Amino acid sequence: MANIQHEDAIMKMGMEYFRDTLLKILGIHYKYVDSGPTELVSLTVEKKYQDFTFLTTEGFYVHFEFQTTSGGTPDLRRFHAYEATMSYNTGKIVRTYVLYTGSYKRTHFELDCGEYTYKVIPLYMAKHKREHVFAMVEHKIMLKEILNDEDFANLALTPVMSGSTDKKETILTALSYIKNYQSESASKATAILFAFADKFLNMEELSEVKEMIYMTRLGQMLVDDGIEKGKAQENEDMCSLIQKLLDSNRIDDLKKATEDKTYCLKLKKEFNI
Repeated sequence: MANIQHEDAIMKMGMEYFRDTLLKILGIHYKYVDSGPTELVSLTVEKKYQDFTFLTTEGFYVHFEFQTTSGGTPDLRRFHAYEATMSYNTGKIVRTYVLYTGSYKRTHFELDCGEYTYKVIPLYMAKHKREHVFAMVEHKIMLKEILNDEDFANLALTPVMSGSTDKKETILTALSYIKNYQSESASKATAILFAFADKFLNMEELSEVKEMIYMTRLGQMLVDDGIEKGKAQENEDMCSLIQKLLDSNRIDDLKKATEDKTYCLKLKKEFNI
């Protein structure tokens, strides 16, 4: 359960970093009220999962999808279904941006729907090269320069840039540059890299990424937070047990519980603590 909570926290941080920092690099400058839902339930009780959605201060949602392939008409029909369902559920306009990774420079972004034409707004990452980002970072390291916020933002975007390395290798390489930094920007870049790993990698590859993330400052912060929460819960449970034993006048059991952890656990089970 703790790991799931940690991963949810990382995903939330990554989503906020994408919204507040990385979108500006991509030329999108909306102001946001909140993050939007990413899970939609249609009238046929079929769940549909979007990548990111955000509610703007102008009162409409922006919806982002990351595509490693161009599926043409089937993809556009899927995006159209997302928009229609979300607009129906929220009563708000939805605008869809599709970020194409890799070498795509042009895709089909209009769908003939009879009386109207549905459109998405394509974003092409082909002009951004991950090898260029890694080379710039290596050069800074060689000169013993400190990486700045822009460097972390570029490293965070490397999985959706074009290049010869695969997604897993790219994410692990980016994390290797970030892991020794203690800044908030480094933690946020780590979070978005985890979000991309969760999007693009299989379970085995994702496990490798998780191992490296828990070597970073963000990973240690989450572990420490989990330990502190665990201690707080343990103290609360023990106080509850003490009170119940005192109420039951079971002084001998109380004394034994403080000396024997196994017996203490048995008593907690007895009182459903």
